[in-house]
Amino acid sequence: MTKVFISHSNQDSDETLFIADSLRRAAIDVWVDFENIRGGVDWLCEIQAGIQRCDAVVVVLSKASASSVWVERECLYAWQLRKPVFTALVADILIPLHLINIQYCDLRGRNADGLSKLVDSIQAALRSDEGAKANAIASLSRQPDEDNFFPFVEQLNDGDVATLVARDLFHWSRNLAHEVAFGGVSKPGFHARVKLNRQLVTVFSVYAYRRRPSAQIPLDRLAAHKPFKRRKARAAILRDLNRLLPKQQRFKADKANRRPTLALVHLSSADKLEAFKSIVLEIIGELRAAEGTR
Repeated sequence: MTKVFISHSNQDSDETLFIADSLRRAAIDVWVDFENIRGGVDWLCEIQAGIQRCDAVVVVLSKASASSVWVERECLYAWQLRKPVFTALVADILIPLHLINIQYCDLRGRNADGLSKLVDSIQAALRSDEGAKANAIASLSRQPDEDNFFPFVEQLNDGDVATLVARDLFHWSRNLAHEVAFGGVSKPGFHARVKLNRQLVTVFSVYAYRRRPSAQIPLDRLAAHKPFKRRKARAAILRDLNRLLPKQQRFKADKANRRPTLALVHLSSADKLEAFKSIVLEIIGELRAAEGTR
């Protein structure tokens, strides 16, 4: 009999019990910690053993479980063991970065269609259908990368537009920067860097801020390099950025010493996106020109 490990937050016991009972009625055996761990045993070892003995993992996804370190660890451990992971969404939340590429089953309000989809998905993946199983074993990572970052952005405010802009900037920057690297768990993003005197310098970043995905130019860090050691040079960049923004949202002069950040939605028109790229190219050109005069 198929056996499924249910990963959940203790704050979601009612929903977890509902899902466990529903899976059992579909002839799917269930391992859940509040039923299977006896008092006095090593809790962590039992959790690991439970995942090892099961054929798949179902994540009860809520606000509490999305922020749970333990639920995240259980998912990543299952992935390391090449166990299929399924998501049962029980609340209106953003899908966490490490689960964004797993198609969720909507069980909000104990949705019968979502429950049927969950059962069918588990059974399909665990039959001899290797294709279905391979699809269920999605790549899970708590670190942002090219596979999970853009789907994560897509669910945020202005996500459809922001994703198009972010993808464009990502692919464009790979042709001009020495390095385009993803980073950040609580603040996922990617950073375009150029090499100056064997040192990588960030010229712009794109962040998946939950309020609004944004692009950022770190003028404070550029201030360590010529010609941007001069405030006048940084102020010129700030003026160029302000031309891309509505008047009421333009940066104040003190941002020349900081990291001006503008929402990607402001770069959604072709002319403004190209204008932003021109600003980045100007920064790179001035950095390289100053390096060549030393």
